[in-house]
Amino acid sequence: MTKMKTDIVTVESDSDREAIQRAGRLLRDGAIVAIPTETVYGLAAKAENRILSRLDRIKVRAAGKRYTLHIGRIEDLSRYVPRPSLQARKLMRNTWPGPVTIVFELDETSLKQVKHALPADTFELLYPDGTLGVRCPDNPVTSAVLTEALAPVVAPSANPDAQRPALTAQEVVDYFDGHIEMVIDTPGANRYRLASTVVRTGQRGLEVLREGVYSRQQILEAAAVTILFVCTGNTCRSPMAEALCRKYFANKLNCGLDQIQDRGYTVASAGVAAFDGMPASSHALDVCREKQTPLASHRSTTLTESMIRQADLIFGMTAGHVQAVVDAVPQAGDRCFLLDPAGEISDPVGLDIDTYRACAEQIERCLSERINELL
Repeated sequence: MTKMKTDIVTVESDSDREAIQRAGRLLRDGAIVAIPTETVYGLAAKAENRILSRLDRIKVRAAGKRYTLHIGRIEDLSRYVPRPSLQARKLMRNTWPGPVTIVFELDETSLKQVKHALPADTFELLYPDGTLGVRCPDNPVTSAVLTEALAPVVAPSANPDAQRPALTAQEVVDYFDGHIEMVIDTPGANRYRLASTVVRTGQRGLEVLREGVYSRQQILEAAAVTILFVCTGNTCRSPMAEALCRKYFANKLNCGLDQIQDRGYTVASAGVAAFDGMPASSHALDVCREKQTPLASHRSTTLTESMIRQADLIFGMTAGHVQAVVDAVPQAGDRCFLLDPAGEISDPVGLDIDTYRACAEQIERCLSERINELL
């Protein structure tokens, strides 16, 4: 393999524009540049077949192995993942920039949009099975370099196959001197000295594929999506919505009702004028029993500001319920909606079981539409 001169460039901060522009230009022109992150060093390279074939050779890496896209800014994700889920957006908000690799499942519409925007070989390299792994490193110098590259960049760990990932610029040189164009040496980089946590988000909810800096429990907490249903007394409409939503998620995620929270979703309900501790109404219990959605343990809860602030999506049964939420917490206005966008879900209290069945059918019909639209 032909050897070249490997430059070791010390970059003190992202204000060193000359060095950052040079590194970005090298990446744009097809060079391989070793970059620090907050975990380990990576070998950054433009996502093109010719360049990644060379990267495979110097890493002694099996051809065809997946690469993770690295982005300099969170807002850059939209070019590659046009519609991340609410769960993914929450995980990004709580962990990016940082040591988390997120594997996004893209729907057909998003894949067509990205395919139209990217060169054909880049698309095939990044989305071989309709998913894309993405990192947004928490290192200002590296973020600036990735942004300056003006091209999709991957950055596997800087080590030959079966060797320990490089943690310092010198270790990168020991591995790859003469085979890459540049090593960026930034003081205080790679502070965790541990691999990133890898998380997949998609049709099956949240799956932690590899623990790293973040544990599985920390990821679940960072990505947890809370859905809150609101009615008046919290004994019929909102409890039925809560129970039916649990059933919807169990079917969607192919898991048991008791496993929904482990997939990153919490479902709750409350009433704007509830008396705490009341059981669900008898007809609500009967209807949910018919639909195999347990409701026997439900006890009514009064809606509080804390519940509103913690919820990621809030559904009111009527316009009055939505207004009560917004009056209590004005900032909740952009995440509080009527469950049925076509109209209100009337209170069945005091009416016969057929009215309750019709109410449950309306709730069930709206759930799939609303949740698919907003999640």
